[in-house]
Amino acid sequence: MRRALLCGVAALTTLAAVSPAHAWKPKTHIYLAEEALRDAIDDGKITLYETDYRTGKIVGELGQFKVDPEVLAALKSAPQQYRAGVLGPDAYPDILTGQQVIHPEEAHAVGQGAGGSNAWLAHLWRRGFLDSSSPQIRAFTVGYLTHAAGDVFAHTFVNHFAGGEFKLTPDPTNAAKHLVLEGYIGKRTPQTTSAISSSVTTGGPLSPRKREDLGMDEEDIQRKTTTYYGTITQNQVSISGVESFIYRELTYATPGSVLEQKLLKGGGVSRSIPYIFSTLRNGLQRQVEDYDRTRMSKSGPARLAYAAANGPAAEYKRAWIKDIDDGLAAFPAVSHEIAKAIVYNEGGSDMARAKAIMDQYVIDHLASMAGTPDAAVATVAFISGVIDAILPPPAREAFRALMQAPMDLLIKGVSGRTADEWADYMKNPENHFDEVMNRRGGAHGGEVDHPIDLATFNRDYLKIADTGYSNASLKWRINDLPPAFNTLQLTKLMLLGDQGLNELNAALSAKGATMGGAPSEFRNLMLGWVRSLDAGNQWQGLGGTPQPAFAGNGGAAYRRLFLNQVGEKPWIAEEATQQPAETPGPAVPAQDLTPFAGDWDTTYGRVTLALGEDGVLRGRMVARAGDGREVDGGRLELRDGASEGVLRGQSLYAAHVADVVLTFDAARNSFSGTAQQAGSTSPSTWSGKRLGATEQSPSAPPAQPESPTPPPPPQPPTPPVATGPVAQAGILHPLEDFDVRFERAVTARNGTVHVFLTVKNTTNRSISIGAGVFKAVAYDADGVGTSESQIWRTGAETPESFPSTPVVPPGGELRFRFVMTPPSTTPFSVVNIRESDDKSLAFALSGVQPGAALAPLQASGAGPFKELSQFDVRIDGVARGRDGRTELFVTLRNPGRKVLTTSKGRIKFSAADADGAKATTRSALYPVRGPRSEELPLLVYVAPGGETRLRYVFEGQVSGPITVRDGTAEQIFSPGR
Repeated sequence: MRRALLCGVAALTTLAAVSPAHAWKPKTHIYLAEEALRDAIDDGKITLYETDYRTGKIVGELGQFKVDPEVLAALKSAPQQYRAGVLGPDAYPDILTGQQVIHPEEAHAVGQGAGGSNAWLAHLWRRGFLDSSSPQIRAFTVGYLTHAAGDVFAHTFVNHFAGGEFKLTPDPTNAAKHLVLEGYIGKRTPQTTSAISSSVTTGGPLSPRKREDLGMDEEDIQRKTTTYYGTITQNQVSISGVESFIYRELTYATPGSVLEQKLLKGGGVSRSIPYIFSTLRNGLQRQVEDYDRTRMSKSGPARLAYAAANGPAAEYKRAWIKDIDDGLAAFPAVSHEIAKAIVYNEGGSDMARAKAIMDQYVIDHLASMAGTPDAAVATVAFISGVIDAILPPPAREAFRALMQAPMDLLIKGVSGRTADEWADYMKNPENHFDEVMNRRGGAHGGEVDHPIDLATFNRDYLKIADTGYSNASLKWRINDLPPAFNTLQLTKLMLLGDQGLNELNAALSAKGATMGGAPSEFRNLMLGWVRSLDAGNQWQGLGGTPQPAFAGNGGAAYRRLFLNQVGEKPWIAEEATQQPAETPGPAVPAQDLTPFAGDWDTTYGRVTLALGEDGVLRGRMVARAGDGREVDGGRLELRDGASEGVLRGQSLYAAHVADVVLTFDAARNSFSGTAQQAGSTSPSTWSGKRLGATEQSPSAPPAQPESPTPPPPPQPPTPPVATGPVAQAGILHPLEDFDVRFERAVTARNGTVHVFLTVKNTTNRSISIGAGVFKAVAYDADGVGTSESQIWRTGAETPESFPSTPVVPPGGELRFRFVMTPPSTTPFSVVNIRESDDKSLAFALSGVQPGAALAPLQASGAGPFKELSQFDVRIDGVARGRDGRTELFVTLRNPGRKVLTTSKGRIKFSAADADGAKATTRSALYPVRGPRSEELPLLVYVAPGGETRLRYVFEGQVSGPITVRDGTAEQIFSPGR
């Protein structure tokens, strides 16, 4: 086991090293950061430029503004540590943790402001700048925030072309587009010249003794001092003086720490070395402390007997803890050296060096950190049992999966390409640009990809006179590339202190613009608002996320400070005072919102809307709990929707924010509309009527879907989702280690379904229950399943995480809930609860709906199923939309005994288009009911023996036989069947 474990850990870390998703390449991050550093340290001020957001032009200097004195002192004292910080989560605490835990929106909020990436930034700012006096640690922290300033604009730009945030599976097209585009921008990045000067004095020796020996008089010597600025390479990046900080605040999650409780969250932590070994170390510590308490509770012969029986194992665990402590303490230096080899290496990624560094770390530390067998106590079975008892299943599964596969096999298994193939995409992106970037594919989450060829990208975006890569010396300029200009402008803004911010506010006020309030307890303009470093348009406050001060007040200051860039969603209204002196067109009159005020009974409860002096309708929702109680449902805020009878706004319930669009009838007595939570691709329906209204006026017509969709052909009654017998709620049912009782399920106002459970430990040992011990898979009436493994406390209306991993003693019980996000507006019908794939319990969810109830869809066709490698497939019907697209209604059947998943692009259908050429269905899945714009999630779960009905879409009309493939098997359906 030890050898397999070492191979697995090495593969884990090296996998992280070969597949990072950057927005700017580290070379670009460093180049833009060095420009900001140069501006700041020459005179303690930064120069900001005024922009014309409408025309996309830089007008001129807005002014010079004083840098925070403490920030300036740190930058001057520790520029190399600042550059290390600029590499940020692309390097520290390690590449994998940075990419899968820090970049996405996973962490819980720390203090005020947004959660996700901001929680990490806020934690580092407090601990690394406010609570520290070390120039090295402070400079590193400022650098980490600088990295975030680059990501928010660069990801907006790159996501536009790739079709959304970096996704490696199931279709690597998106990942390939990210790697190629980011790599190409990196190759066109100018060389980074140091902001710190060096001097050389020539003309004669400075020592009086040497001058005397040479017979030289001082007055006869003509000295010359030459000042030069060197080129920045990985050798000018250092974490000297920062290693222990990275260990304390980013690597070892001590029990009860912010790192453990708030930051190391989400599905990505199961593959994070800091999480895995912190969890293992803390579990070992608890076991040792339990031993010590039990031993001391005994006396005399009983104590001696207990120590003789259990002491050797406890002492082995103490030594194991020390090995983990030593290894985690050494980990920051290892991550730094790997980063210098492959993340920021001006000579190109040196994979051989990175592997050598990791191999040495395996020998020095990871072998003992994983538990080294011995002849006396620590057998392989003993070590495996300890790890299984401490690590949650996702971490165990990731560990074991990596033990069984070499690196290239692992990468190809999840991406379709080997490490060497990915390396060529990153090293020579120009060779793959047209092949990868100028084709469709990669879009997900409701985004759209934008194909482009290299010649057009050079000409229109980089402003380079090169139709390919024939002249490698041509580089883009900051003022010609809006996301680069915006990155530099924001980097300078976050260096300002109180005096500089006051100066900036005065300069903006003179231009008729003001900033909004700070979104958190910190005045630093980089803090409080970045939910995800991977997402785009973070400054816009999408989904109710706090906006940065520079984007508040409707973007008044933003339009003076930043350029409108590709990928930016429309959000700033034009300033009437800034329009050219032309006769303006007729203004759209604002609606009188008074008729919308009053008492309303809605899908999610009652609300009284009152019109405020600021022209906003506000009300407090009174929601209905599952047991009939009325509870606080949060706030509703509505504004003029710029169309007759339409209001737009937000529903705010604790940490959940949903964008609301409501269309009212002419009499303002009823409405229908949608509420969509941030990050969700499927809105929930919302309707309501005025309390006391005597007559319901005809409702305004709903918004049209992407295209009218003809219904599927008539079909026989729907078979139930095959999940096994439905268990009775309210009583305990045996599973494996636990008995499970289904308590209730309720629908939250944001559309999520909360499933409340009680579990009882039926074993003779204590069991930790973290994310992944139990898995819930909820299926809708069409058999489309969605999975969740994160558990939440039951006591509060808003889901709250447990303060520490719950431990259930023998015979003990634990209550928790799952929060399920419906894949579409189709109601859930059943939820499966399982500990493993061997056994599950099914509970009915009838009456629990994510939105308005839909009439049951008539079931699938009566034709035969045909076998693929995992699923059986049947075509139920074909319909042609008025937009010219062809829709294919399909049933997939899971013939096995385990839950299966399908995903976008995994199963594809092809047929002949109008020209006789091969046409293939989109790499997207759609529900069989509702508008086609409601795309299903990335993974769709199908119960053992169950069926799921899906809709596939051809871009045009097709005819003739339809071929279905899943990458291994192929079947052909003849016309008419």
